[in-house]
Amino acid sequence: MFKSLFSKLMVSYLVITLVTLSAVGIAISQLFANYFYTTKERELGGKGREMARLVAVYLEKNQTQPVDFLLNAMSTFLDARLIVISKESLQQIGSGFRGPLPLTADEAELVLRGEVISKRGFDQYHGEATLSVTVPVQANNEVAGALVLAAPISGMTATVNAVRFLILYAAAGAVVLSALLGFWLSRSISRPLSQMSAVTREMAKGYFRQRVEATSEDEVGRLAEDFNHLSGSLCKTISALSREKGKIENILANMTEGVLAVDGSGRVILANDAVSGTLQVKPAEILDLPVSGLTCCPGLAGLFSAVVESGEPRSAEFGINGNKTFVLAHLAPLREAGGGSYGAVGVLQDITELRKLELLRRDFVANVSHELRTPLTSIQGFLEALMDGTIGESQNRERYLKVIHQETLRLNRLIHELLDLALIESGEVRWELNPIDVTSLVSRVLLKLKPQMELQQVEVEQAIPGDLTLMLGNEDRIEQVLTNLVENAVRYSPPGSTISVRSAERKGKITVEVADRGPGIPPEDLPHIWERFHRVEKSRSRSLGGTGLGLAIARQIIEAHGGQVDVQSEVGRGSTFSFTLGTVPAEE
Repeated sequence: MFKSLFSKLMVSYLVITLVTLSAVGIAISQLFANYFYTTKERELGGKGREMARLVAVYLEKNQTQPVDFLLNAMSTFLDARLIVISKESLQQIGSGFRGPLPLTADEAELVLRGEVISKRGFDQYHGEATLSVTVPVQANNEVAGALVLAAPISGMTATVNAVRFLILYAAAGAVVLSALLGFWLSRSISRPLSQMSAVTREMAKGYFRQRVEATSEDEVGRLAEDFNHLSGSLCKTISALSREKGKIENILANMTEGVLAVDGSGRVILANDAVSGTLQVKPAEILDLPVSGLTCCPGLAGLFSAVVESGEPRSAEFGINGNKTFVLAHLAPLREAGGGSYGAVGVLQDITELRKLELLRRDFVANVSHELRTPLTSIQGFLEALMDGTIGESQNRERYLKVIHQETLRLNRLIHELLDLALIESGEVRWELNPIDVTSLVSRVLLKLKPQMELQQVEVEQAIPGDLTLMLGNEDRIEQVLTNLVENAVRYSPPGSTISVRSAERKGKITVEVADRGPGIPPEDLPHIWERFHRVEKSRSRSLGGTGLGLAIARQIIEAHGGQVDVQSEVGRGSTFSFTLGTVPAEE
């Protein structure tokens, strides 16, 4: 019952009202009763003293009959019983004689001394409550007896009771009004507080748009307004924090680098999705676990511990998965407002591709240097021999000059292909796309390479549908790709073998395949076959006049057209190179 503020206020108002009205009612009723009784006592005392003087006159003359008549007359006039008590009777009270009115021995002694005694009691003989005043009668300068005036007080009691009932009725009405007023006041105070409590619970759930109705201008009303202002400020603050949190989460979620954070004890407190690709672990599986549990990268835990202890950023490079993957870790301490660190955060960057690119760059430089050095060395040697006169016969001179010319052409071809490849990879080249008839394209390429095919003694069979849709691309560049694939097939095919040139259309794409019966490509070389300067048999390839750039250029041309290249090979059974491009869109 007393758990709510409303009930406490309501009960408090009622208790205060009841206590106040009870105290006031009791005080007023006692005041009225004392007033009536005191007034009656004074009246009886005054009349008693006057009657005592008259009785004293008659007692001095020993006339009792007029006294009885006087007492009877005054009894009717005063509405009280008048009794005369002799001195002997007063003196006998306390020794067993009580007299006509019960007086105590002490009261009788006071009367004999000349004092007036007033008392209220119940008259057993008449069966009613009475108020009695005992007045001493002075005769011959001494107390000769006492005059008792006994008046019934039932009328005064009824009056007092009526006043008390009136006070009770007034108090009941006041209690009802106080209850209504208390209800309204309690409700006006507790209702905004209850609304604040409800809004607070909603705010704890994340809803900050509720408001408290301010119905007054007092402290409670101002508190409601302040609460609404606080709720609005919290809503703006939480919204801003949520937006910032969303930005950070989006940044972390879309980062290609893994982000890992630990607390002071080395337990993981944050891991983004990119960590799964870098460390090959799921972020949810490592949260709240020690970073030392990352067995894939044992040195990472020590690096985190060093950063937490020193408070200084550090970087290190790790090889994981048997050095198949390389990770570069940049770590920095997490600092508190006071300057101390409570953990560390690290950005884990997968540099495996960078390592590969660096290796490719080194290989590219080495390969280019080697490719340029070999023909230049041959040219320099033959030229020095010619200039020194070592070669004197015209026939030998002709043969050496022919070798020099071939090496020069090879250098020129290599340089042109390098420039061509660099131009394509830059993305700045823009080719005009036009419809290509695959049948005509294949025929031109085969016609151009016919002398080489005759020299190598290989045959070519075509499998191109007559109703094949036109291919969309730059005809010169696609012809360059097909020439390279057919030329490689001719170069590496054994004499007397057959080369197949096939084409097929599927789902708006046209695929052109060139298959040979050459030595094939080992599986370990297939992923690198499209890289520049990559040769399966370097010595044999160089002797056949290849630069190692043809397939790399072919892939760049096809990918620049939005297509793709593919190779399938089996050692000893030949290889099949293919490229796929889109068809000419149908006119709407």
